[in-house]
Amino acid sequence: MKFRHVILGCSCLMMGVAANAESVTYPTRSISMSVPYGTGGSTDGVARKFAQLLEAELGQPIIVLNQPGASGTLQLSNLSRAKPDGYTIGFYSYSTATFTSQLLKVPYTKDDFELLGGVAEFSYGIVAAPDSPINNIQDLVQQAKAGKGVFYGVTGAPNNFPFLQLQKVTGGQFDQVTYKSSAESINAVLGKYVDVALQGPSEYNELVKAGKLKVIASASNYRLPWFPDTPTIKEQGFDFGITGIIGVAAPKGIPEEARAKLEAAIHKVVSSSEYGQYLVERFGIKSYPAAAAEFSKYIDDGFPIMKAMIQTYDIQGL
Repeated sequence: MKFRHVILGCSCLMMGVAANAESVTYPTRSISMSVPYGTGGSTDGVARKFAQLLEAELGQPIIVLNQPGASGTLQLSNLSRAKPDGYTIGFYSYSTATFTSQLLKVPYTKDDFELLGGVAEFSYGIVAAPDSPINNIQDLVQQAKAGKGVFYGVTGAPNNFPFLQLQKVTGGQFDQVTYKSSAESINAVLGKYVDVALQGPSEYNELVKAGKLKVIASASNYRLPWFPDTPTIKEQGFDFGITGIIGVAAPKGIPEEARAKLEAAIHKVVSSSEYGQYLVERFGIKSYPAAAAEFSKYIDDGFPIMKAMIQTYDIQGL
């Protein structure tokens, strides 16, 4: 009997050790990370560099899945329904979460996600064809108030904010054409399918250098480092400016160990000099190394701000 008790005791001990070993080995396989826009754009480029560094930190492959559509809400819809096991994560956009979700009927709320930390802060500029009569914001408004109006290409919010605001305060006609990726919207300007596009500087830097596009305004609250001679929208007479914050989220209810490990790894990657330098040099944007709690508060604070903006400018569903 004593021998049997010893065997049972050892068995229980081994089971406990095995269970504990399993709990501290996350991740044991590849992790999928969804992105709300198509391949070839700046968001996709940021995602792939981030995934590369996160992969090295976690010791498992990070598979980037592009899921464009529905102004960014398709990707968040898929993420909210994913199995909360720590093996499915995704980019979480401030504007999609706080603005677009209040314009469209979406099958999720913020409570359906576990926010894990910040990733990047995007900057924006408005570009037109070199032979376009639109050379600045005043020209843009003038055409919008003429019979033709202005067709602008974007991937969704927050890129459309300045045009929605300009339409409200000037009474001009601004028609939105939504594309699945920032690269597609830039190509639309090149092909003259739209009059202007609003995207990050990396999307058109080389095209501007080659004389195939021109920058008519910085849509950020500061002049773009790569185009310091181009005034902001604010400097051109309209008190508008946007910034785009993106972080990482997982479906609500992931295991505590996975959450803690992901939070730590994400913050380490985004805080690294390699990642920060890459964003500045490659895309002309900044890293956003916010911890999960800080990022979550930023999102919470954004809902009433975006609701007020929607009401102030009478913005209708996209």
